[in-house]
Amino acid sequence: MTNAKKLLILACPITVILFILFTKWWIAFITDGPDYVMYGFPLIYKSPAFHTSMAQQYFVMELFIDFLVYFTIVSAFLFSINKFIFKIKLKKKLIISIYLIATLLLGIEILFATVFETSFSIRRDFGTDIKQTGFKFYFSERERQIYNQSHQ
Repeated sequence: MTNAKKLLILACPITVILFILFTKWWIAFITDGPDYVMYGFPLIYKSPAFHTSMAQQYFVMELFIDFLVYFTIVSAFLFSINKFIFKIKLKKKLIISIYLIATLLLGIEILFATVFETSFSIRRDFGTDIKQTGFKFYFSERERQIYNQSHQ
């Protein structure tokens, strides 16, 4: 197996891990509606569903584009390290561990996406006016605190 294939094999689970754990939050006003906290980088791919509480809506096209951006950045980073800094040597135990973490995180995300009345759309069909943005780590609730402070 060539080194490029090995790096792509490593890039896939790292992309999934980073895509799930790190994103951007957006407090946005919906055209003809209230404001909500939405998620995604560089595009908004997830927002609260308007039809019920606790549910989310996903926008498939934006999610796909966001995932491609993450994959491109991770791949470029790995190829740059491999070419200019040091040769990346992949051990089977490391790859298996990274794949297990990625599978676990993806399973949790799929569980959350399917438990509630989640809706999926091809594209986002409403306009937004961005009020505030920031960086989000998976377990962080900072954006909720900012959102709640602005509604007191």
